[in-house]
Amino acid sequence: MSKVLLVTNIFPPDIGGPATFIDRLGHSLARRDHRVTVVCTSQGSRHESDRERPFAVRRVNFSRRERYEVLVRMRLAVEMARHRLIFVNGLERYVAEVNRVTRRPYVLKIVGDTVWETARNRGMTDLSIDAFQTDPAAQATFAGDIHVRNAWVAAARHIVVPSEYLRRLVQGWGVAPERITVVQNGTITTGPAAPATRTRERFRALFVGRLTNWKGVETLLLAARDVPDVELEIVGDGPEWPHLVELSAQLGLGERAIFRGRLSAADVRRAMDRAHALVLTSLYEGLSHTVLEAFAAGLPCIVSDRGGNEEVVSNGRNGVIVPPQNVDSLAGALRALADDEPWRRRLGAAALETARVFDLTNTVSRTEQLLLNAV
Repeated sequence: MSKVLLVTNIFPPDIGGPATFIDRLGHSLARRDHRVTVVCTSQGSRHESDRERPFAVRRVNFSRRERYEVLVRMRLAVEMARHRLIFVNGLERYVAEVNRVTRRPYVLKIVGDTVWETARNRGMTDLSIDAFQTDPAAQATFAGDIHVRNAWVAAARHIVVPSEYLRRLVQGWGVAPERITVVQNGTITTGPAAPATRTRERFRALFVGRLTNWKGVETLLLAARDVPDVELEIVGDGPEWPHLVELSAQLGLGERAIFRGRLSAADVRRAMDRAHALVLTSLYEGLSHTVLEAFAAGLPCIVSDRGGNEEVVSNGRNGVIVPPQNVDSLAGALRALADDEPWRRRLGAAALETARVFDLTNTVSRTEQLLLNAV
């Protein structure tokens, strides 16, 4: 029996890729007789759901920032000293800092470029993630942040990424190829898709994710304006929420666009069960957990041709691929899916078969082996 530490910035009841993945990884490793501890940030120091988990959860309350900065370092120092196998999927900067003292080898999962994400969120760049990597002005402006990012990447014993796209991106930061392993994200399929239950009069397109300025929700709203028989269900919150609600009102979408805010994982699955398609036409995706969850629900996806999307979605077979920020292309895809139910059902059936390929068991096994090899 090995002691395994999993570190993440978000964890249930919060939703999102790292939260879902670390929770499932913890359960899977516990079933393999590992003693698992999770360190995460949280809106409180405890949550009632933790009592039902077969592993320990150490939550660091981030409601008071100054106190949090001390507590997160203390908690990481204690747990990293106690554990031999460490997997990091968030809080990377803190882990690298603490590890100057604890000197523990760990595996680091990279799902994007935090420098670019921060710059986009703060309105400091309008470049795509790919253009940002080589733009001289951007590299000069954010040289300090890039140096810090590269330092915590260098501190890890090994790097894991969920897609070939991200492998190329991280390698472009100067990381040696032998230090990077692709382990694709996985999902759980619990049964056959049931498209017959999706019998609403109006075609429903679903978005699930953080409302940031690269997720493409503005494009979805504009496309819905041009396809009057389509309604939208938008799940998630984030900095763009006020702007998107205002844009929906200006476009006159009214009750055709429903903003749900943050939902539990169970409620997200119910939203997928009542939708006809998931839309994720973002400027960037590493390898989307949301797309895999939609596929596991037998739900076809409309995605952008960016990042790792094309490593999961095959245009016209299990979903539809469109350029990002292209209202006409997205409107055409929505219209085609809404008007052709037999095609939509075929896409949904193929999506479910794709989800079976991205099986969580394989993801866990490969991650477990990387942890064992890192010590």
